[in-house]
Amino acid sequence: MSVLVHMPQSKTNIGNFKHTITMLMGMWLIIGLFIDGFAHNHGAVETFFTPWHAILYSGYLACAVWIFYLTYQNKSRGIHATWIQAIPTGYKLGVAGVIIFFLGGLGDMYWHTVFGIEKNIAALLSPTHLILLTGALMILTSPYRAISHAEDEVSPTFRQLLPALTSIALTFAVMAFFLMYAWSFRQNLWMAREEDAIARAVVDFLTTTMLLVLPVMMVLRRWKLPFGTATYFFVFQAVLMAILDSFSHYGSIVILLISGIAADLMFRFIKQLEASDWRYKIVFFVIPVLIWGLYFADLSIFHTLDWAPELWGGTMFICGLCSLGLSILAAPMVHRKS
Repeated sequence: MSVLVHMPQSKTNIGNFKHTITMLMGMWLIIGLFIDGFAHNHGAVETFFTPWHAILYSGYLACAVWIFYLTYQNKSRGIHATWIQAIPTGYKLGVAGVIIFFLGGLGDMYWHTVFGIEKNIAALLSPTHLILLTGALMILTSPYRAISHAEDEVSPTFRQLLPALTSIALTFAVMAFFLMYAWSFRQNLWMAREEDAIARAVVDFLTTTMLLVLPVMMVLRRWKLPFGTATYFFVFQAVLMAILDSFSHYGSIVILLISGIAADLMFRFIKQLEASDWRYKIVFFVIPVLIWGLYFADLSIFHTLDWAPELWGGTMFICGLCSLGLSILAAPMVHRKS
């Protein structure tokens, strides 16, 4: 049985409604990022001043203004002596992220002016873009930190956790964006016949698996999973990543929707058990096997899959094993008195 210790609420805590607004601003920022990524991938970027940059940076401005407003509200009540003390619980890194993103934006404008516009992987590894990534991650994780600190219930509803879930989903979506070259659903697997190409494909499968299962493990480490969590995370990433290729890889949305529903049903069956129970590990093994099983089945039916059973079967199994290993490490520790 879990024992909850109820801590007094900090005067800098804010409610779920305000966290939801933070996430709406965050989605504005990230949708702009993915549209900008589409433009980079299709050669549509010629200058820093573009409509997609306008969406991206206006989303950032909305985040910055909103976080400042939340801080101003706390400061205006006269409870806090300094502005730093008035920053809402969980948002201090977010404020730092606002500053870092601003500096990255100035650097990005200068970089594009001097060195031109990057394309493909070079754009993802550009120094100024990595600074922007750092700032975005610090902003987007703020509601998760705040709600993790404030939410005392062991088994909150999906609605109660939605801002925190969206915070996690956006964070991993940004990570997937900057690893888009390793997102397996974007690769032409049926063309991977040489040894090096196959090896690269297997690494991509492992990377994509981690991006999908780790968000679920994070929630499970803190709370019991509300039904729909896995589906929300999987479809969230699939839809955003599909933007990069004009939804030409829409099959990934279907595969991850089916896999997410199946995962949620399995988690619902064992929801009342402790997160350290061995059955959770089995589910985390099954999830990647199901995802890539559906993926290989789709390739076999609608495309050409020249891989031997040892390759596609072994890929499914090793992804499952890696997910299993991570679930063992991520499970909350159970401390029992002797």
